[in-house]
Parts: sequence; structure tokens; C-alpha cells
Amino acid sequence: MNTRILIAAVATSLVSSFSFAQMGGYGGGMQQQGQPQQSSTGGQEKSTTTTTKTKTVMPQGVKGYLDQQLASSKDKKFHVSLNGKDVGLTPMKFHDEKKLGGNKSSAAVEMKGGDGKIYEIDFVLSANQVTSASVGKVNGKSPSSQ
Repeated sequence: MNTRILIAAVATSLVSSFSFAQMGGYGGGMQQQGQPQQSSTGGQEKSTTTTTKTKTVMPQGVKGYLDQQLASSKDKKFHVSLNGKDVGLTPMKFHDEKKLGGNKSSAAVEMKGGDGKIYEIDFVLSANQVTSASVGKVNGKSPSSQ
């Protein structure tokens, strides 16, 4: 008697799960199926699915960061704002990186501006990714004294 009840319960469970799986969704999510359209290929349709993944690669270090910035700039210059003016800069000399503690470091880059002045830009990195940049010196002097 127990075996018959167990078999009936298992059979009912399988049939009901199969039936609900065929429904395709709940409520308004069901799609109506119609006749497939015939194509000029004799009724055979070909379906191709292409999946592409875009991996965002963060530039490593100051050089990688500057390369990315220069490549995305219309005039191929690194732009900073100084005293409300936009200055386009071209890298000249990369200084050695200095450890600040933890996974932070800083590096300075000397750049030549379109105005003929030499700008020293200080970059702060965290885990070898640039997190900020600021103007450290203009022609060897603090930008506030200009």
C-alpha cells in the first residue's frame, strides 16, 4: 500500500513539473507561437548568435595612464586646468615613482605646455592605478606664486 502511494506521488510530481515547465512563464510572460515564416532559402532558417565581451583594461602606472589620455584627446595632449585656463601639455620626462605607504605611490612628470612653460604634474597612484593629478610646479616654481 505504501509503495503504491509513493509511486503515485512521484508520478504526479514528475507530470506536474513537466507541465509547468512547458508553460514557459507566468502570467503575461507567455509568448504565442505562430507559423514560422518561410525564407528564400527554401524554408530553412539559419540563426547565428555572436556574443562579445568588452573587457575594460585600466592603464597601469603613469605612463599607461598618459598614453590613454593622449590617445583619447583630439589634439593628442594631456589637458589640465590651471587658474581657470585649459592647458594642453606634452610629456617630456618621467621621474621615478616614490612609495607613500601601503599600496599608494606618487610620480612626477615634466611636460611642456603650448605656452612654452615647463609644468611638473604630480600623479598619485593606488595599486598602480592613477587616482589623481595636480600641477606641482610651473617653470620650477609653485603654481600659486605665478
